[in-house]
Amino acid sequence: MKKKYRYNRSDFKPLPVRLEHMNIYLNFLEEKVEGTNTLWLTAREPLDSIKLDARDINIHSVRLAGKEERNLNYDYQPAKHSLIVKLPGKIDAGCTIAVTIQATCVPLENILEGIYKDTTPPGCPQQYMSQCQQWGFQRILPVLDDCTAKCTIVTTIEADARYSHLISNGNIRKSSNPDGKPVPKTDDSSRQVITYENLIPMAPYLFIVCVGTWDTLEDEIVYPSGRRVKLEYLVPPGRKNGARLPMKILKESVLWQGATQDYEYCRDVYRTICMEKSNFGGMENVGNTTIITDAALIDEFTSDQRFKYAHGVIVHEFEHNQCGSDVTMETPFDMWLNEAFTVDVERQFLMSQFDPDRIRLDEVDSMRAPISGPLAIEDGGHLGNIVRQGFNDPDELVDGVTYVKAAEVIRMLRLILGENTFRKAVKLYFETYTGNNANTDQFLKCFEKTSGRNLSQFKKEWLFTIGYPVIEASWKYNKKKHNLIIRLMQKRAGHGGLFHVPMELAAVNAKGKDIPTTCQTVEITGKQLDLKFRNIPEPFFISFNRDCSFYGTFNDKSASREQLVLQVQKDPNKYNRVEAMRRLTDLERIKLINNTDALISKDWISLYEMILKDMSLSHGLKAYLLRIDEQSLDRKYLPFYRERYAARITLLKTITGRCMPALMKAFKAVDTYARPRNPKDGIEERVLKSILLRTIVEANKSETHELAEKHFHRAWNITDKSSTLHCINVSEHPRRRELMEEGYNLWKDHLSAYSSYLGVVGSGIHDDVFDMIALEEKRSTFKIQHPTHSRGLYLPMSSNNKMLWTDRGIEWMTNTAIKVAEINENTVIRMIAAFQQVDKLANDLKQKVLKALKTMRAGIDQSAAPSVAGRISDYLESAGK
Repeated sequence: MKKKYRYNRSDFKPLPVRLEHMNIYLNFLEEKVEGTNTLWLTAREPLDSIKLDARDINIHSVRLAGKEERNLNYDYQPAKHSLIVKLPGKIDAGCTIAVTIQATCVPLENILEGIYKDTTPPGCPQQYMSQCQQWGFQRILPVLDDCTAKCTIVTTIEADARYSHLISNGNIRKSSNPDGKPVPKTDDSSRQVITYENLIPMAPYLFIVCVGTWDTLEDEIVYPSGRRVKLEYLVPPGRKNGARLPMKILKESVLWQGATQDYEYCRDVYRTICMEKSNFGGMENVGNTTIITDAALIDEFTSDQRFKYAHGVIVHEFEHNQCGSDVTMETPFDMWLNEAFTVDVERQFLMSQFDPDRIRLDEVDSMRAPISGPLAIEDGGHLGNIVRQGFNDPDELVDGVTYVKAAEVIRMLRLILGENTFRKAVKLYFETYTGNNANTDQFLKCFEKTSGRNLSQFKKEWLFTIGYPVIEASWKYNKKKHNLIIRLMQKRAGHGGLFHVPMELAAVNAKGKDIPTTCQTVEITGKQLDLKFRNIPEPFFISFNRDCSFYGTFNDKSASREQLVLQVQKDPNKYNRVEAMRRLTDLERIKLINNTDALISKDWISLYEMILKDMSLSHGLKAYLLRIDEQSLDRKYLPFYRERYAARITLLKTITGRCMPALMKAFKAVDTYARPRNPKDGIEERVLKSILLRTIVEANKSETHELAEKHFHRAWNITDKSSTLHCINVSEHPRRRELMEEGYNLWKDHLSAYSSYLGVVGSGIHDDVFDMIALEEKRSTFKIQHPTHSRGLYLPMSSNNKMLWTDRGIEWMTNTAIKVAEINENTVIRMIAAFQQVDKLANDLKQKVLKALKTMRAGIDQSAAPSVAGRISDYLESAGK
């Protein structure tokens, strides 16, 4: 029987040897890197050979090092990514040997793993970056590329003397580089050499080596203990000013992390390095964090989304020094341990920097995202268990399940145990496993030990099954006895048992105040939970599932339309005010999905207009209340892509037809033209203005076209400009293509802005959108090998429900997926997720999508793109094909 996955849990066994230390020499030459690695290995059992991981490299020699130095026989098996080193005789357990291997790797531009070619500054030698998570080290030199192979490393780098920096892990060896800088090579002044000593054991996937040309911004932080840590920001030449605000964020986040997580960084230098190309936003590399340049720097082209992301990624990657480097996952199946806890820390920091209600709403949006969100992934039925059954490539694990669902699991664990117990368990975890590896069971045992509670149900259903809880509430109030009775019922999506679900709730009175004694966090572990509150006044509504207490879906069956309207107006929990408005909008959406001629309810229109006119609302809250998107809270409507898009347009047109004066007044009342002193100011105003303008342009009148064009030219902020250009591009503006070209010329020379422009192109809704995409592909500015370019242009089309589901759209997806698969699997995995609901599509679409998936399967080389091939097979299998 053919294995479903290339890698299964059973493939990860204890290593027969312990990797103690590596001495590495890397010589960067034209188009290749020559390397030597001496590995000190201690046998855990009798051995006559050692199997190392090696991929796409040339092996020149393998020698036994030490007094009995000699050549060793070896068997390099490229197809299996392995190097079998044959020892001169059998060695006993406990015996330590040293093996020296010479090899060469050839960096490429599109394989962004191991050492690869990054974008090079003008007039400088080729820039090289590395990415070793998960198995990138074996593309550099043979190694035990395993999370448990934590060892000390000494790395010497030789390269062209024109480079400003040669970087690796650890502290610079003072005896060879007394000034902390590379020194000229003894016999060749055109070359330079530097040695780093990393004397704290680390896993190979955390290794970094890069050579390049950067400007450096330096600063330092001082911990309360008095310990000083030097901070360095390596930026593209001439862009040091763009690092000043990120450096400020870094300093604040390091001290915040130290205070809130009880952690103190133990190395001399913490370095942030700008990279241009990456499949990920950033990567922790023990003391050297790499972050994509458009997120690492903040300048006039930084969007509000990128500005927030910069805060998140900076603290996220720093936290990995504790959770990832100090305590390392045991296998890739435990990747969620590294990421979920780190995302939780990131979320806490973001809430300390921005409006916490808005941050939580954004988090829930990520959870519910119609294609990339974990709920959508689980609705497809192929994936969703946090601890996976297997994988074809470890990059598959970098998805919404690991980064969003798993972070929600950490959040729920805190709700169940309480903040104090949660923090004590975290402290126990790091005290127990710092310097070592940890797995999922060991992590949860720390929480069980600290709390004295059995978390087996929590662990099994949340971590090992595909699916989520479906909670329904009903309630009634006995006016004679003044008692409130609540019933919470649990079902589940997917196969498995019932979940351990926390929920925050409160009964709310007519004044919009919580009724004392009803504010509780309850735990639902079975099919039904009954709650009774005695001697309380009559509530106007119940505020259930506050701040989205749990991952899954919730419905209050007892809530009337009138109560939902009251909740929009009065719920003390802002998340639930937005959720009530979403429910009311969803009722209108579902009517339209089932009957395109359905009338829109007058009370919904009146409520929308009331919100428009309410000047007491914060801009951020008002924006969320007024946003009309394509999401349905009822998960069964997820595969109705075309219908959800059409329903949204009908709702937008209805509002423009009934509320245009209020829309225009609200738009003009929001000032986004004055430049604030604090870069955090103005973000919520721009969000609101973009939502208002998107509604306004649906009227497609000369005055709305004029308003949008005027705003595009007057706006100074890149977010204002790009969101306005999007509004213009989805309208019937007569100068739409001219203004798009203007946007291209404004932003083509800056990566972040150019990516925003590409996104506007890919989200177009007119028949010329595919021609516009083809035009961008032909421009000299577009590089299909550049992940930011390909993601920027292609991913918006994969979520474009107006155009993707046309015959031309499905053909575009088919051809683009085949074309890009061998260039960048990561991008294609995210693109084809649009088809993950294939088995639930309307029959006319289903047949076309099945044909497209079969064409992709035939056109994609499975050996070159195993993850894409495996995902396509999963989709076809779900449809019985």
